[in-house]
Amino acid sequence: MLSGTYIYGMDRKGRVVMPSGFRTQLGAPFVLTRAPEQCLLALSAPQWEALVSRYENSILFRGYYLSAAVECPVDETTGRFLIPHVLRDYAELRPMDEVAISGIGRAVQVAKRTRWEEHLKTGEFPSLGQLDLDLEVPRPVETQPYTQNLRRPMGLPVVSCRGRMHGKAVRRLVSTVLKLMEEAPPLIVLDVRDTGETVPAMGVVHTLTRAQRFEQSIPLWVVSDGELPADQGITFFHDVEEVFWKLEELRPRGRRRARPVEEPLEPPAEVEV
Repeated sequence: MLSGTYIYGMDRKGRVVMPSGFRTQLGAPFVLTRAPEQCLLALSAPQWEALVSRYENSILFRGYYLSAAVECPVDETTGRFLIPHVLRDYAELRPMDEVAISGIGRAVQVAKRTRWEEHLKTGEFPSLGQLDLDLEVPRPVETQPYTQNLRRPMGLPVVSCRGRMHGKAVRRLVSTVLKLMEEAPPLIVLDVRDTGETVPAMGVVHTLTRAQRFEQSIPLWVVSDGELPADQGITFFHDVEEVFWKLEELRPRGRRRARPVEEPLEPPAEVEV
């Protein structure tokens, strides 16, 4: 996964440095083409060939991406690559400009620094449409500072998480889960659909809560858009509605309503955890 942003100056010949970590994954030469909102997109040759094969019948892909694509060799000594005049003009890049080189999943975005900073201020990032899915481009919410909220619908603890799940975020979530286990709830629900770096983060959460989950026999239900590491005692769902349908199935027959724990008349407002 390509991630992180680096700022480099463009020299008088239109060359700029590709970070060494990105070069390793992109290979050389890599493919450079235009992207929405006057940005450029760098992809490895195999990744580009896969996209060409998939979208060979798309008029939009051929006219917008394919028509502007060029192969870019990389200087082995300096790590610099040349941005052709046509693409420099499109991205409004001039000699001596500062350029933001950003990893966005399986590709690298190249943009004028001032334009990149404007995207950060507004929170509105260029969309590649269907290519966002093919290139595993994170949504803006996945890169934001981590936050979490605790709700108790039907009396069950539901922790909704948003933002990048870095080390501090993981420790905070683990602490929350362990504190909730002290209440001995029938189960705990974690909603991590709006988080970034979710797969490695949730692997750690599973590991650090496993002993207490097994000791107290408290299931952990996790709501996620993608595949996460499996672990005993954890059930995965794609949306919260699935969670409540599952609860309906688990209710004893012959009773109109069975509550796993005492439910308040009005659900409490969301609170910061």
